[in-house]
Amino acid sequence: MKRVGHVLSVVALSTAITSCGPSAVEEPRGATAPPADYQTGRGASQTRPSDPLSRGGAARSTVASPRERQAAFLQRIRSSDPQFQTIDRALFNERNELGVVLNRSVEMDAIPQLMRSLLTQMAREFPGQDLTILAYAPTDPPRRLGVARLDARSGQMTFTADRQQ
Repeated sequence: MKRVGHVLSVVALSTAITSCGPSAVEEPRGATAPPADYQTGRGASQTRPSDPLSRGGAARSTVASPRERQAAFLQRIRSSDPQFQTIDRALFNERNELGVVLNRSVEMDAIPQLMRSLLTQMAREFPGQDLTILAYAPTDPPRRLGVARLDARSGQMTFTADRQQ
């Protein structure tokens, strides 16, 4: 029964992320350029009061920078899982790869579906780009569980689980 409940929480997170796309958000959050180590998760920063996008609800005539889009995407992940039931932390590296540290309760069988959902949302936010998501276990240091990739030209999504050591 615990497994069914957890699979439902992963599906709920996937649905929440899907419904939190840019068009569903009235007031973008986290859209200012983040510091290099910006991440979501426990203790992550909230929307900054000086954020020009959060006041009027939309950018005036400026296009969001890639860093601003990354921050907004991370904020959507965080807001879709406020209890950290599926994703403990998420961050982008300098190559626009998303790293997610999964909650201990996430089962290996549920990871490919979650990665597919995240890749679908990333493709909407970062169109025309090859995308990568690195999934990690919540260990110290985090242990990589697998890699999800989207080939922008073919639209093919793959998930490769790392070998367990």
